[in-house]
Amino acid sequence: MRFALALAATILLACNGCHHDGAPPPPNAADAPAGSAAPGGETVVHVEDDGKSFDVARGSTVTFELASNAGTGYAWTPAGVDPNVLVQQGERTTQTSSDVPGAPKMDVFHFVAQNPGTTTVEMDLRRPWEHGAAPGRTVRVTIHVQ
Repeated sequence: MRFALALAATILLACNGCHHDGAPPPPNAADAPAGSAAPGGETVVHVEDDGKSFDVARGSTVTFELASNAGTGYAWTPAGVDPNVLVQQGERTTQTSSDVPGAPKMDVFHFVAQNPGTTTVEMDLRRPWEHGAAPGRTVRVTIHVQ
C-alpha cells in the first residue's frame, strides 16, 4: 500500500504541469483574446464567421472548415489571399459525416501566417465547371498577422 501511494505521489510530482496530450500550453493561450491565436496556435474559421476579422501570430495556422453538401458539385475555393501574408498548406481536404451519397461534408483548408500584414481571404462556393458563373456563396474574413 505504501509503495502504491509513494508511486502515485512521484508520478504527480513528475507530471506537474503536464496536460492530457503531453504538450505544454501555447504561450499566453489563456490570455489570448477571442479571434486571435498564440504563436504556433490555430484559428478555425467557419461559414458563420463571414465578415469577421482575426488577429493571428506569425507562424500560427488558420484553418477554414466550411460546410457543404456532397453530390451537388459545389466546392469551396480560396481567392484573394495575399501569399506574402498567408500561405496555403496543401490542397483542400474533405471530411464527410457518413458514406451516404449527398451526406453533409466539410471542405478544409490550412494556411500558415507567414509574414506580418493584413489580407482578406475570400472563400467561394462554386462548381468548377461553371466558368464565369457567380459563386453560390462567398465567405470573407480579414486576417491580421502580427
